[in-house]
Amino acid sequence: MTKAHKILFLFLLAVVWSCDSERVFEDDQSFENHSWHMDIMPQFTFEIDDTSAKNIYFKMRNDLEYPFQNIYLTYYLLDEAGEEIASELVNIELFDEITGKPQGKGNSIYQSSEAILTNYSFPKAGEYTLKFAQYMRSESLAGVHSVGVRIEEGL
Repeated sequence: MTKAHKILFLFLLAVVWSCDSERVFEDDQSFENHSWHMDIMPQFTFEIDDTSAKNIYFKMRNDLEYPFQNIYLTYYLLDEAGEEIASELVNIELFDEITGKPQGKGNSIYQSSEAILTNYSFPKAGEYTLKFAQYMRSESLAGVHSVGVRIEEGL
């Protein structure tokens, strides 16, 4: 590898690395048999180093076997002591109401991402846990490959 190629490689690596500089935390949990049962509450534990505003996103990967247009879920944000500091029932549209076209990105598996807390300031630095519960008309939601969370620096 020539010196010019090494420099180009390092430059490209730096560009790719810096593209996601807003991310504080990101993780996903997959479901066995691509089905989210109502008794399963995925949880994500993460560290917050500073209390500046953050945007928190719920992520979901589903396929066309998903039986509904939307998903109702409740998130629970817990502090280090396990005390609930925020929760809300949210409705996320996964398919267009008129056309039925998936809202997420993808071809056969669609990734959706929805802000659940915008410019949220954590009370103090430390460890937090975010849990999700699905509240649909069915015990098991077919076609759900995974759910996740992404936390980014706020504006």
